[in-house]
Amino acid sequence: MEARNTNGEILDRLNTLLTRTRDGERGYQEAAENVKDAELKSLFMAQSRQRGEYATEIDREIRTLGGDPETSTSLMADLHRAWINIKTSFTGNDDKAVVEECKRGDGQALDDYQEILKNTSLAASTRELLLLQKERIQAAHASMARLANVV
Repeated sequence: MEARNTNGEILDRLNTLLTRTRDGERGYQEAAENVKDAELKSLFMAQSRQRGEYATEIDREIRTLGGDPETSTSLMADLHRAWINIKTSFTGNDDKAVVEECKRGDGQALDDYQEILKNTSLAASTRELLLLQKERIQAAHASMARLANVV
């Protein structure tokens, strides 16, 4: 872990994670809209709701630390969702392609969590919150990897 971060640096990193978490929420929602299988739709909507809960928790943490939470998604996520739409239209709404994209998105989320946990001096309560969220995203990532093999 690096030297003690300033409160502003911590807030910036948490806001970046908040934006990415909202990206995941919207990405899973978009995935649910692009699959035919009812069980996948349900799974993706549950993941979207979960990411929404994570965003709410991170938002609350930012406010507790005296910051102002970001309210938007990232340009990269907007482009990624557009890519999902384009890809599914060319592949005939291929559920496997959507699952693969969700798996990739979860992999990026894990990288984001690892980065903030490794390189930011967080309060114990914030670290515990992020570790719990990361564990659940790891489980979702593993599920997407298994699904990609059977869809």
